Amino acid sequence: MLFIKKIFNLNNYIFISILLICIFLAANEFIKLKKINKINYQINNNELVINDQYEKISLYSSAYLLGRQGEYDNAIEKYNILLRLFPEANNIDIIYFNIGTLFLQDGLSKPLSDDGKLTVENFHKLQSAIISYEKALEINPLNKLSKFNLSILYSSMPDKPSEIITDKAVQELSNIPIGLP
Repeated sequence: MLFIKKIFNLNNYIFISILLICIFLAANEFIKLKKINKINYQINNNELVINDQYEKISLYSSAYLLGRQGEYDNAIEKYNILLRLFPEANNIDIIYFNIGTLFLQDGLSKPLSDDGKLTVENFHKLQSAIISYEKALEINPLNKLSKFNLSILYSSMPDKPSEIITDKAVQELSNIPIGLP
């Protein structure tokens, strides 16, 4: 007991300073933990994460949710922004896998041509999916989901799209303005 009294008497200012610093650091860590828990809750509930301190997570979250809503082009654009802003991020192969999956879903969600084959647009989307899966495997050769989807695409992808041009397609092409507005 005498020892404790000496510490308080001799080094009162030092002790109080150290105590205040420890309380401040503990409070700071508690606030950070609350923010991280909120972000984890939003991610687990498929909510949009908006946080300036976690731009990468915010972009990934918005791209993921856009893809789930069927807005494939917007989701792909968000993933590409993520790749440009954070080219050295961890798990880039997952981003390429997600891009490939969005191209695949978009290509398969559109109707077939009149002759029952893929339209040129769908064919290009499936080719883009193949490129994305190959890029994911180039980064991480152990990405099993990319391997699986790529093997399915390779085994079922036709050599070329439909060659039939419908009257509707010709009419749509003829309505495209030529030149600058």
